[in-house]
Amino acid sequence: MTRHTVAQFACGLALLGALGATAALSGCGGASQSGSGNVNNGAGGTPASTPAAGTAPPARKMLLIELDGVTYSALSAGIAGGKLPNLAKLTVAPAYSGGVNGTLSQQPNLDTPGWASVLTGTWADRHQINSDAPNQALHSSTVFQRLKSAGAGSTGAVVDSESLAALLSPDQNAGYLNTLVNCASVDTCVTQTGAGMIGNGYSFVVAQYHSAQDAALNTGLASTNYANTLVQLDAAVGTLIGETAKRSNESWLVMVTAGHGLNAAGGTDGLPLPPESTSFIALNQTPNARLGNTAAPATMAALYTRASIADVTPTLLAYQGALPDAASYALDGGQLLGATPVSQLLGTTGSDNASLVLKWTAPASGAISVLRNGSVIASLPAGTATYTDNQLGLTTTGVYPFNYTVVAGSAPLSTITQVVYVQPPPPPPPPPPLATTLTTGLSSYYPFGALPPADRLNASTMAPWAADADAGTLVADPFGGKGLQIDTHTVDSNGFDGYKLAQIDDVTTHAQFTIGFWFYTSCANLTGNGTPVFSNKNYYSGGNAGIAIGLFPGSGTSCNIRFNVGDGSTRNDINSLNVSANKWTYLALSIDTAAKTINAYIFDPVLGEQKVLGQTLSVNIAKLPGLGVFGLNEDGTGRYYMNACNDSPPYTVGECAATPPDVQAFSDLALWTRIVTEAELQSVYGSGQPLSTLIH
Repeated sequence: MTRHTVAQFACGLALLGALGATAALSGCGGASQSGSGNVNNGAGGTPASTPAAGTAPPARKMLLIELDGVTYSALSAGIAGGKLPNLAKLTVAPAYSGGVNGTLSQQPNLDTPGWASVLTGTWADRHQINSDAPNQALHSSTVFQRLKSAGAGSTGAVVDSESLAALLSPDQNAGYLNTLVNCASVDTCVTQTGAGMIGNGYSFVVAQYHSAQDAALNTGLASTNYANTLVQLDAAVGTLIGETAKRSNESWLVMVTAGHGLNAAGGTDGLPLPPESTSFIALNQTPNARLGNTAAPATMAALYTRASIADVTPTLLAYQGALPDAASYALDGGQLLGATPVSQLLGTTGSDNASLVLKWTAPASGAISVLRNGSVIASLPAGTATYTDNQLGLTTTGVYPFNYTVVAGSAPLSTITQVVYVQPPPPPPPPPPLATTLTTGLSSYYPFGALPPADRLNASTMAPWAADADAGTLVADPFGGKGLQIDTHTVDSNGFDGYKLAQIDDVTTHAQFTIGFWFYTSCANLTGNGTPVFSNKNYYSGGNAGIAIGLFPGSGTSCNIRFNVGDGSTRNDINSLNVSANKWTYLALSIDTAAKTINAYIFDPVLGEQKVLGQTLSVNIAKLPGLGVFGLNEDGTGRYYMNACNDSPPYTVGECAATPPDVQAFSDLALWTRIVTEAELQSVYGSGQPLSTLIH
């Protein structure tokens, strides 16, 4: 290392003197900042007592070494080539940095966010460090704070980077970090001061080096300078580990890591790509399965199956017996020693927009517990890898974050995830009851349900126009029963097809009358000539005497219903209403001969209620009975399709394309000798009940 040689010389001279003097630390390239705890003078002070052999279990202590700029590929190559013998003695595996792309945890692969994750065990959605900007404050508890709360002994940090010293200053000022030394880019200062802290009884020491990142940026990853820097850093690691070995009756956990990877040019661009996101974790103890093997992942998906830099702090805390319990656990990392936690814990909003789906990779053993915001919400068998939380207690649309902790055996791991909750619409109002007044003036009523159709009031008959052309079948109606489907592809040689309705007391002879029925059509095979639906006239011309409801082309998903009355010379038409294809709709026509008005209604599940009210009736009302018989999927002649083709017997179906045959369905057909009101018709459609429920 060639940086700051004058400062290194000064550091060396200072450290030859008494390590207890503050000047010794400040001479190592930067300022000494000592807290008000038990250790008063940096790495100096009174050495920890050494208990007699066998009188007490070894004291657990920890050393964390941060090697900024050491990439996993360079580390692996150096170990394989025998260039890094001290690091080779550790268990080394790749680990990811930068959180998980596309989730709340994602953070840039930069120094300050990386340091924050290493020293808090959390990602930026908790620690709130998202850049290398100065004067940022951590919003998560550091490992120093947690160890102080656990009474784990004196802690010290000796750092190469001024920005890391600034980030940790609040911990030092609050007394969580007993000693903080800024070596201002002098690696020998870091090594010698860190060794001094170890030798003087500190329980936890952090040593941060930045020289490899400087070398990579200045001369590239393939340079001799970078390779030599790694060799020198390996020697520094050896020195620090060697110092721990000198301590009697102490058991040291040593961890080595880097806050992020580098791009191919050796720079720090912060991008969420495999090179920038591949760091490493090395330790001197046998890890659990979470650390994984030494294979370098080539994709982000493969990288996310490995450990992360957020696992460092939980591992340190677990080793010291200071890991938070599951109820208070708010760390995104998990322990690498002892019981194996879950991995790849992620949450997504459920498809119902009211639940949250958690997924993870479960370890080989350990029953699973799931906690939301500290409360257990599920206990699951070992190996379970998903859970849907549908008891969130949310009532208002919004985005809600939750801290979920999944515990495998005794090993917890948490994540902040959010649900995008969409409040379900209020339940629809109950359907209106079927108006009981609908039995008043009811003249004929066909509930269908069986063949041949029967008028419940015995006031009319219904049958095919020709016995040898009966194409009536039963189909599902809108009430769960059966309606009548009529197919005019079936025709006899005389041209008769469809069905006819003959009344004993024709409603069209009354001063007021209403026709209403449920109707179903595919809206296919329609032409401008029109297709009869319900008619008592010769529909070859709308001017002919009588009444017709006809079907005409419309859009691709609907077709046009036309209401027509005529007397042979005058006609009245309503042509503006439509029905949806392949939907049950309700059609109604009311005529008041005294008031000379026509009302037409269509109730459609897609198009809603459509109506024309009070249209003038100007035809001769004596002509309204037409031919005295109503045709269904036919007109009053029973031979509309033949007549529309200007054909005559013997007739074969489909002889002309001008008016092709059709398939139509009817249900709950009713005739009244009065004007049925709009409210009554709305109850027919809205209630979803047949009139048969009113007739006993």
